[in-house]
Amino acid sequence: AREAELGLERLDLLALQHAYKTSKMKRVIIIDFNGTLVVKEPAGKYLKREILGTSGFKPSHVTTLALARLCSDPLNTVYVVSGDSQQNLERAVGNVPGLGLAASNGTCFADPCRGQERLWQYLDFGVDWNAVKKVAMPIISKFTARTNGSFVKLSHSSIGWSYYSCDPEWGSLQASHLVTELGEALHSYDVRFVALKGIVEVVPRKGHKGHIVKKILEDARARSRHVDFVMCMGDDIADEKMFTSVINFSAGSEDENSYAFNVAVGKKPTNASFYVDDASDVGDILVALSGDMGLLNPQTSSDGSVASEDFFA
Repeated sequence: AREAELGLERLDLLALQHAYKTSKMKRVIIIDFNGTLVVKEPAGKYLKREILGTSGFKPSHVTTLALARLCSDPLNTVYVVSGDSQQNLERAVGNVPGLGLAASNGTCFADPCRGQERLWQYLDFGVDWNAVKKVAMPIISKFTARTNGSFVKLSHSSIGWSYYSCDPEWGSLQASHLVTELGEALHSYDVRFVALKGIVEVVPRKGHKGHIVKKILEDARARSRHVDFVMCMGDDIADEKMFTSVINFSAGSEDENSYAFNVAVGKKPTNASFYVDDASDVGDILVALSGDMGLLNPQTSSDGSVASEDFFA
């Protein structure tokens, strides 16, 4: 019914596992962070920090182990893509060896590495962020002062104002006024405004997650000639460009035996073809693909702690 109207199918885990196991060339797995790899921070939980989403939230230990197992497979290229800052993303999942990271909606990224410091690179969209901040921050600070529970979220190539923990009606009203005022002040800069649930962001007009996903896929194909398995997972409108990049990449593939799975978290209008119910399903999928279902029933030692391999030494 609803799924058919949206052109969505519930993800068939057995079909996904079959595609994963039969792929022999190169696999690429791309996962959004907030709302996909971890559950979104609950509304009404106000934390006095200049961040959103990664404020203390990390994937579960089991999910982190599954990520490490997937990254250890030489056929796999695995990335976590987030709208949050480089520092917050590193704190959340930076201890997973071999995991690629893309922060600030993909405007800065670090390719997978092992046993060495991550090398961060930056996409240039021609925006002078120092100049943008000089204009925008006094306006945003004014709205922060008048809106209890709101705070500023700064990343490499974006400025965010979060009202996620505010009174919903008052927060939405202030967000509307903020966008109007910022729009007038920043009309001469090459930026745009993104209004997601509980947050307004100033981002490069040309910047979105689709750019980094296109780069990840093209780089993987350049190294291996063929990419025969792609899985991309996301939960909100900012992730739709990722799905589009996967669709375009797959359309240009010459390999008839390749698989592409765009998976939305939650049923909604989307460019994805499949959906799962919530972020907890994402962890289960990663465990299943890692090939170790025992992670879902870990052995405990005599002191009650979970026994696990030392991936993070």
